[in-house]
Amino acid sequence: MALDMTMVMRLLQRKCSSVRELSRLTKELEETFARNDEISASLLLQMRQEELGKIDECMEQIWEMGKDDQVVSEKLRWLVLADPSGAVGESFEEKKIFEIRKKTQALLEELKTSDQQLNKRLSARKSHYKAEVV
Repeated sequence: MALDMTMVMRLLQRKCSSVRELSRLTKELEETFARNDEISASLLLQMRQEELGKIDECMEQIWEMGKDDQVVSEKLRWLVLADPSGAVGESFEEKKIFEIRKKTQALLEELKTSDQQLNKRLSARKSHYKAEVV
């Protein structure tokens, strides 16, 4: 069975779109907490959870593509887990996949920063970002 590279690109693009939406919702959540609007905050948290679910679904579909074929599974692992800044694709599709992953990684870094700031504002000393790993 051959790997459907176009489907991998589509799924990774969906994931990237969900990360972008997650980032937008996080910014909106910051504004909502600043207004002390608990009802809107609750809805936004629920919407964020839905986007996280979409990201999980995309990744599950990608991994499902390789479940019956070891060669496809190894190729998927490389495409999805290799460092996108250092990986070099051989085909147009591989190059596009790494380009999408670079964009997603940049969005995730921005989201992480926003999420940390939001967490610090809301929980101060109890921030889970400050928690020590045991």
